[in-house]
Amino acid sequence: MKIAVCDCRIHEAARKKLEDFCDRMILLPPFCDLQNSVASHPDMLIFPIIKEKIILTHGNYLDICKKQFESTDYNIVPIPEKASEKYPNDILLNAAVVGDRLIGRLSHVSSAIKDFAERNDLKTADTRQGYARCATCIVSENAIITADPSIIKCASALGIDILEINEGNILLSDCNFGFIGGASGNDGDNLFFCGDITAHPDGEKIAEFCKKHKKNLVSLSKEPLQDVGTIFFL
Repeated sequence: MKIAVCDCRIHEAARKKLEDFCDRMILLPPFCDLQNSVASHPDMLIFPIIKEKIILTHGNYLDICKKQFESTDYNIVPIPEKASEKYPNDILLNAAVVGDRLIGRLSHVSSAIKDFAERNDLKTADTRQGYARCATCIVSENAIITADPSIIKCASALGIDILEINEGNILLSDCNFGFIGGASGNDGDNLFFCGDITAHPDGEKIAEFCKKHKKNLVSLSKEPLQDVGTIFFL
């Protein structure tokens, strides 16, 4: 069974189209300890460890998370640190796994994620960008799209192929702009975008880069790109 995990506030048109590509959708409700704009963003609420069938989440969100995933075979595990809406206490789960590398602001990523990286021999890269998962669109195990200079520097040192795009042009409620990683989701051959990727100023570059890495782009609606905190696939 293929499950898509999304923000409960994802646009209706995007949600309906995404339903055609999965067997089930889990729409995460907001977590009151985070800022409203990101309170139901999956990349702020969970860190899936697919190969171990584990989903890390915040202790105060545990009961909600367990209910959402109760009919799956994933074990929901609380992290030891306590989140709050004030940065950087909100980025405990916001790290990106690209192949055998972990990218994040390691000083504030949860120890549970660092333990996962250690037991799986992942190379780690410390970035100044705390919202590393939000800012990183994972195209493949060796390719990403981002506008963030610190992620570009880290990923380049790790030998990852990078497409640098311009900042902005992605909607996020109560914020100047959102991130390309938060507006996307990777599932095998398909790379999904919440909105219309062709309307983005760098849409053509993104399409060419994804073609190079043998990815099929799927725009989930005709609206501008929206940061929904990443779409995870289980």
